Amino acid sequence: MPFATSNIKSASIGGALKLTVGDWTGSVADAAGSMTVAAGKVYAAQFLPNTTTGPSLPSIQISPSGTAGIVTITVYNTMAVTAGTFSIIHA
Repeated sequence: MPFATSNIKSASIGGALKLTVGDWTGSVADAAGSMTVAAGKVYAAQFLPNTTTGPSLPSIQISPSGTAGIVTITVYNTMAVTAGTFSIIHA
């Protein structure tokens, strides 16, 4: 199953900061997935795997990079999970 995001919601949390949250799906056997955020800077990003009781730790390995106001977050699903949630604080 290729990496994908859904149910994405964004809200202003004060000043220029925004919080973007949503769900992700993917597979440990697939290549790394990615998503983009219109942001000058990402302050925090966390991709959590879902368990039968909801999101759990540890978080999925990610790598942010960006140019010209667009940040791409590469997600490396190295766990045997296929779905989870994410949250990103950015400006």
